[in-house]
Amino acid sequence: MSVPAVVWLAVGLATVVILVAMLLGLVKQVKRLAGSVLEFQRAVQPELRSIQQEAESAQRKADHLQHERAARQEERLTRPKRRGRR
Repeated sequence: MSVPAVVWLAVGLATVVILVAMLLGLVKQVKRLAGSVLEFQRAVQPELRSIQQEAESAQRKADHLQHERAARQEERLTRPKRRGRR
């Protein structure tokens, strides 16, 4: 085997070793990130549920108030007009 071929083989093998090491490091970081995301999700979930419940309650109240207002307006429109006393 010629010297240039041995050098290219050594460079190629070193590159493969470095890439494998980087890949293993990347996999480790992805696992850490996934763990952090799950921990964050567990921590935020109760607050998120609370906010959703409050939003639903506020929406129900807004709907109720809107229906009341519409009923009052309809009542006002259907009521016979009073004639002023002279």
